[in-house]
Amino acid sequence: MILLVVNFEVKDGKKDAFLALMNPLVAGSQAEEGNIEYDLYADTEHPNGFVLIEKWKDQAALDFHGTTDHYRNNASKLGELCNKTELRRFVPN
Repeated sequence: MILLVVNFEVKDGKKDAFLALMNPLVAGSQAEEGNIEYDLYADTEHPNGFVLIEKWKDQAALDFHGTTDHYRNNASKLGELCNKTELRRFVPN
């Protein structure tokens, strides 16, 4: 299993645009065969903060995810809406 934790700091005034991109990305990713979890959470202490939790069966599932239309059409645009994005990758110990 591969766990990805992606932290987003959305630019002021861009939250609606960010969610408009994330919603189809989340829905499409959750439907992928190798996906275990793909959920977006809002930060309760920072109004423009979000975290995306992704769990994938294996590297092949994650590689496939990167080729999907819902990923390619939406993820590449997220950088324009965020001040900062941080991705961390974890595997079972």
